[in-house]
Amino acid sequence: MNLINFITVKLSHLFFTLIFVFTAILPVQAALSDNYLYDTWTSRDGLPHNSINAITQTQDGYLWFATWEGIARFNGKEFKIFTRGSESGLIDSGVRALYADSDGSLFAGGSRGGLVQRTPYHWQGLAPIKNLINTVLRDAEGGLWVGLQGEGLFFRAHDKADNQLIIPAVTVYKLAMSKNGEVLAATSKGLYILSSAGSKHIEPLHGLGNTPIYSVVEDPLGRLIIGSKNGVWLYEKGQFSRFHQQLNDLRVATILVDRQGGYWFGTFSQGVYHFSNNQLSSFSEQDGLPHNDVLAIYQDRENSIWIGTNGGLLRLRQAPFTTWNQHDGLKGNFIRTVLALPNGEVVVGSSNGLNVISEDQIDSYPPALAHNKTITKLSVLSLAPRIAGGVWVGSAEHGLFQLDNKVLKHVELQGLPTQQIRAILEDPQGQLWIGTTAGLVKYAKNGTRQLFTSENGLPDNYIMALSLDQQGQVWVGTGVGVSIIKDHHAQPLNIQANENAQYVFGFYPQEKYMWMTTDRGLIRYRFSDQNLAMIGQKQGLPLDKLFQIIPDSMGNFWLTSNRGIWRITAQEANAVADGIRSEINFIHYSELDGMPTAQLNGGSNPAASIDATGQLWFATAKGLIATHPQRFKQIIAPQFPMTIDKIKVDQRWLDLGDRHNVTLPPGVQRITFNFVGLSFIASKDILYRTKLEGLETQWIKRGSMGVAEYTNLAPGKYQFRVNAYYPYDENKVNEANFSFTIQPYWWQRIEVQFSLFILFLLTIGLLVHWRLYHLRQSELRLKHEVAQKTQALQIQASAFARQAREDTLTGLHNRLAFDEWVLKIYSLSHSPSTLSIVMLDIDHFKRINDTYTHLAGDKVLQKIGQVFAQFEQRNCFIARWGGEEFVLGLIGWQAEQVYTLCKKINLLIKHQDYPEISATLTVSVSIGIVNADTSYDIEHLLHCADKALFKVKNSGRDGISVYPLLDK
Repeated sequence: MNLINFITVKLSHLFFTLIFVFTAILPVQAALSDNYLYDTWTSRDGLPHNSINAITQTQDGYLWFATWEGIARFNGKEFKIFTRGSESGLIDSGVRALYADSDGSLFAGGSRGGLVQRTPYHWQGLAPIKNLINTVLRDAEGGLWVGLQGEGLFFRAHDKADNQLIIPAVTVYKLAMSKNGEVLAATSKGLYILSSAGSKHIEPLHGLGNTPIYSVVEDPLGRLIIGSKNGVWLYEKGQFSRFHQQLNDLRVATILVDRQGGYWFGTFSQGVYHFSNNQLSSFSEQDGLPHNDVLAIYQDRENSIWIGTNGGLLRLRQAPFTTWNQHDGLKGNFIRTVLALPNGEVVVGSSNGLNVISEDQIDSYPPALAHNKTITKLSVLSLAPRIAGGVWVGSAEHGLFQLDNKVLKHVELQGLPTQQIRAILEDPQGQLWIGTTAGLVKYAKNGTRQLFTSENGLPDNYIMALSLDQQGQVWVGTGVGVSIIKDHHAQPLNIQANENAQYVFGFYPQEKYMWMTTDRGLIRYRFSDQNLAMIGQKQGLPLDKLFQIIPDSMGNFWLTSNRGIWRITAQEANAVADGIRSEINFIHYSELDGMPTAQLNGGSNPAASIDATGQLWFATAKGLIATHPQRFKQIIAPQFPMTIDKIKVDQRWLDLGDRHNVTLPPGVQRITFNFVGLSFIASKDILYRTKLEGLETQWIKRGSMGVAEYTNLAPGKYQFRVNAYYPYDENKVNEANFSFTIQPYWWQRIEVQFSLFILFLLTIGLLVHWRLYHLRQSELRLKHEVAQKTQALQIQASAFARQAREDTLTGLHNRLAFDEWVLKIYSLSHSPSTLSIVMLDIDHFKRINDTYTHLAGDKVLQKIGQVFAQFEQRNCFIARWGGEEFVLGLIGWQAEQVYTLCKKINLLIKHQDYPEISATLTVSVSIGIVNADTSYDIEHLLHCADKALFKVKNSGRDGISVYPLLDK
């Protein structure tokens, strides 16, 4: 080799050596905390142990963590621990390996060779292997690969197959699957690649050497990324090369290639390293990592990075907010005002000066006063665009400035009541409105000015906000209310009726409305009818004081406050203001979302702005923050797994392993459903609504509560449905459901109830029949009793009638009966018929009474009555007329027949014996007859018969006399 070549070779070696040394001593370019937010969990937060050996996520959305004290399942809110026992099937609580299969199964392996498989809600213990399991992998054919500590690599063709030893006498740290189906094994003796053709051991001749390999993965370019005892290696086309010089001296325990093309390296004792976009960054204990020994790294479905260490669990998630502060080049961290210009520049005013951000470049502009005076520190309070170009700048102590052509110079203003300017407005006519703490001044282009104070229409002199509506009116926000200036006159607008609002911090004008941020919430003014509507605590906002309102390009309003940023939709805000809705939904952003502080500034304007790209800028007490609404959609997906975590029936938890035909026993008193949306980034913002079909017809809003409880459900079939959604994506719901049946008691069964109903109907029928029968019997009995009583009454009536018409002593008819007989005869006789009247009188009857007593007289009367009774017939009516007199009425008799009858009666009476009275007693009668017809008056006939009778009486008695009827 000649001298020149020798020198050239030596110089080349020196150059590359210097390059290597230089790159090796270069500091890591950035900290992960600049681009990610982090959260940590330890055993104090529910983990069973702080050493996180493995991390994975199953198809149902749960995250799983392997520890030495069991497996922890995480739902975003709490950990569920599975330890040794019948529930999990683990033979020991120490778990080292986890693998989530595409079919939803979870495999776990650990101490004592314990191996289990979990399908949703069900654990199954598999045949153990003789030593500690470090890693588990399942291939596409269902074969199970198991790497052991010191015992090699085993294979099972299926879950119940015998173990096959593939690589003996090595420690297998990690297993991975390549795109073409090869199994990659990181072992204590280097790298193995296994396929259907056999196993291939990558020899030390390939460049890596016979060194332990702790992790291996394949990146999107088909390269193998290897973590070893001496750094990170690339294996490509059969050759090894270094991945990055600054990783050479690290012991790399685990590797992740994320979906964004970034590379993550977990090390022993050096924390986490991240390589992306040719930049290497790190995260260690001093940045917030629980421990510098990193055992596992995993990327979940929401692209968060989970890091398991020996001291706890950490999650890195993308920060939706970007922060700009003094470290980045701003003059100060206390940002009072920010203004986005149409050219893409963002002007930032802080308590220490003015900056302009353009394409991530920050420029500072020192102020210049007249006569070459300088200001060491300019406290900027307000900004406004200039019509002529540039920006108006209001300060706290030095009045007005203008930034134009990259020069910040002072503007002399006459008549300014104070140098503290909190609001600036230049209207289309070129008039400049300056709001100070001592009033508002309008400067016209012709040099004239007008001062507005509380003496000429303003509610207060402390001006905090100015805005111009589409009618050309200037709106002035003060510490005691708001005024509207039109045609040089200020007219106060009374807003105190809205929860006694006073401070007006900001405005947002629209065609139909003017929105105002106040110390009592958000107020909307409607131009059409001057209506004021409040959206405050009563409408669902959890605070009073709002500083700024800015719209985004996606239909949202962003509200700033001392407690963070609140995002609401413009549609809902108008619906609440119109009374269509009673409550506003919101999303709250604070330090948990990557903001350096929740204290956003207000009281000067503008304190928030939106640029031409739709990015939002906010002034805070710890720097300027920026975000884009689209970034939240990229970070937080509205679709996520929804699961019913557990169900409690009375005092026992339901086994959810078999959801088919779930039947609950009779008499269930209480059913409690615990559910969760498995979104881990913004789980606090998830809202729930439920409906129990079979009981409820409307959805029940549950807010952020993941529990629903029902009591005393009737027997029947039910389906519990739960929706989870974000407030800003209410139409994109994620649903889970659970169907079950509550068995009835035997008496509640349909067939029993039907039978009981039929039996009831039969019983009712029998009772009705029995009742009707008894009613009929009662009716018959009543009828019989009525008939009996009627008969008795009739008999009694007949007896009464008979007694009324019968002579009780003789048994003959009495005079009343004779009168009725006569009336009947006369009424029935349509033409005159023969009628004879006979009057009879007992001779010397008084003598009988006097001689033999009245009892003897009665017996005589009875005896004579018996004689008369022999002759009574249909056309011969005999009655006792009274005392010892009797009367006969005869219809249709001839006179001779009447006379013959009377003679016969007379003879029979005379021949009657009265031995009980006297053996010698004889009785005779005197008889008077009148023969006529019914054309004669009955009284006349009775009178004539009586005359004939008296004639016999007068002739000596015991005879018959016929009255000669000569006239009527």
